[in-house]
Amino acid sequence: MNYNPRFPSVADLAQRAGKRIPRFALDYLEGGIGDETLLHRNRLDLDNVLLWPRYLRDVTRVNTQCVLFGKRYDLGFGVSPVGLGGLMWPNIEMYLATAAQNANIPYILSTMSTVSMERVAGSAPDVAWFQLYIPKDADTMKDLIARADQAGFQALVVTVDIPVGAKRDRELKNGLNLPFRLTPKLLLQIAMRPEWAFRTLLNGAPGFVNLEPYGGCGKIEHLGEFLTSFFMCGVTPERIRMIRQLWQGPLIIKGLQRKVDMETAIQLGADGIIVSNHAGRQLDAAPSSIQSLRLAADTLPANTTLMLDSGIRSGLDVIRARALGAVCSFSGRSFFYGVTGAGADGGRQVIEIFRDEITRTLQQIGCLDFMSLDASWLRE
Repeated sequence: MNYNPRFPSVADLAQRAGKRIPRFALDYLEGGIGDETLLHRNRLDLDNVLLWPRYLRDVTRVNTQCVLFGKRYDLGFGVSPVGLGGLMWPNIEMYLATAAQNANIPYILSTMSTVSMERVAGSAPDVAWFQLYIPKDADTMKDLIARADQAGFQALVVTVDIPVGAKRDRELKNGLNLPFRLTPKLLLQIAMRPEWAFRTLLNGAPGFVNLEPYGGCGKIEHLGEFLTSFFMCGVTPERIRMIRQLWQGPLIIKGLQRKVDMETAIQLGADGIIVSNHAGRQLDAAPSSIQSLRLAADTLPANTTLMLDSGIRSGLDVIRARALGAVCSFSGRSFFYGVTGAGADGGRQVIEIFRDEITRTLQQIGCLDFMSLDASWLRE
């Protein structure tokens, strides 16, 4: 095991994170929409995916690599985009980008990151993908895409499952709202987490730095009205066509759940799809990520590059998703639990946990190559 045995799972890191960051930051990280039914359904449906082991074979060595858009990565999972990262831990995007680069796994940076896209791409030149929320203003969108290209991002991930902002009850109850104001309740939560407070004080208040050139509002407390007016209320096919013309590298659409939407995305020129329900943070009555993945894998052309996000918490989950058709799976919360729970090395800790679990699961079921996993390994 090439990781700290004090935290042998993501659940252990999550428990530790709850003791190191303020309640409002933890609720932002792990909370869902509404009653959080979808948040739990994502997990339940993953747990119900059973694998069928094959024994009587030598599993001394297994291949954990995956291939995405002609590039070989060492493991079939990566880091999902999470906005407002600095709220959870200062410089967290840089820690995760560096860990992903060292491990040769994809790292998707959010438009709403608190470290600039240029800095992150410089730290992860071989594995960084840029996640784009589409601005209403076409010229602003063009500039963001040009910056991503110039910075050297390997792929562009267009997120389409936030047509409007979400009402998340946990965040409202804890006072995490825009415009952001320090209330006595928030100050008490901060005072109870002195290390977080000290590091945040040293680094300054987190802001959406990638958006500063387009409104001059980099600090959280100034962004309420700005964000409401900044992004499109529903991404249109016309915008996807425009993006396809502007971006020459792999184009991925994230957040699709219906077959017809996936087919449309492919017709518009998308090279890949990340099946996702935004980690249970937008619509509580949406299908689980695994339900949507099953539908996509059964109906889309076999050469479609399908990936999965929402609910992944272990290497076992990555194996489950691969058997259901996802070439690569992504997790955001797992990695943020890693850094908030274990510090700067927490990203590497999560990667090594996943690597160990993927390797052992492949060996346990008798599969010698991650890419060869398919539905024949499922116990339906």
